[in-house]
Amino acid sequence: MPSQTKTHRAFTLIELLVVIAIISIIAAILFPVFARARENARRSSCMSNMKQIGLGLMQYTQDYDERYPLSSYCPRASCAAVDAAGNGKPSGQFYVYAGGSYGYYHTWMDLIYPYVKSTQIFVCPSSQFAKNTPNYGYSTAFSNYSTISYWMGVTTPYNIPLSMAAVERPAEVIAIAEMSTTDSQTMSASSMRSYAAPTSGVNQFKVVPHLDGGNAVYADGHVKWRSRAMIFANIGPTFNTGSSSGRCNINAPDYVNNGFCARNWNPYIN
Repeated sequence: MPSQTKTHRAFTLIELLVVIAIISIIAAILFPVFARARENARRSSCMSNMKQIGLGLMQYTQDYDERYPLSSYCPRASCAAVDAAGNGKPSGQFYVYAGGSYGYYHTWMDLIYPYVKSTQIFVCPSSQFAKNTPNYGYSTAFSNYSTISYWMGVTTPYNIPLSMAAVERPAEVIAIAEMSTTDSQTMSASSMRSYAAPTSGVNQFKVVPHLDGGNAVYADGHVKWRSRAMIFANIGPTFNTGSSSGRCNINAPDYVNNGFCARNWNPYIN
């Protein structure tokens, strides 16, 4: 019986190139899907952080006559920065603008720290910035920082935090939002609009690090994700502090033209 010799046919170069091309196409399709899935997971982790922050904020108000915390405060007469970084609290980890200069100052994060007991929850997992840069901002309206209440249309003693009763629409007004800058504790509609603008380039990542959007804690403590387009569209373009005409008329607020009347940011509008 004649013997049979087995032969093995090798791939041709063209066949090999076709297989490589198919694998490349599949990878090109799947990699963005995987990247989006990872970012969705980071967004969920960030939202969990902010839910804890919102809960801490609510607990703080209950212990302090239903008043929201200050954006920054001075434990010393000179309003000096704390002695050094690394004190185990937010003031030892985050380099911020307060007291007229930059440093490791006591801020709203330190005030609610006893309720959250962690500095890690103040760090967004999608942050692209230095570790000592805070990732979450606190609205100047709630701290009644400087003369912000004047431009929002009311006259109240400055630097005395708002009471819960003073917030007309707690489920609609933002108290804390994603803003990775050293002056995030003085976050305002103006600064948020500037970073969320279509022309801001890489600065957008300071406020919209998650799939072209960012999370926010509202005055009642709940958390919501908002797209960059929504953030930008919900804030009026004008912030004229040069004359009284720049003030918001809370009796007839001009949401479209005056940023101080933005409903997501002005707690006095009913």
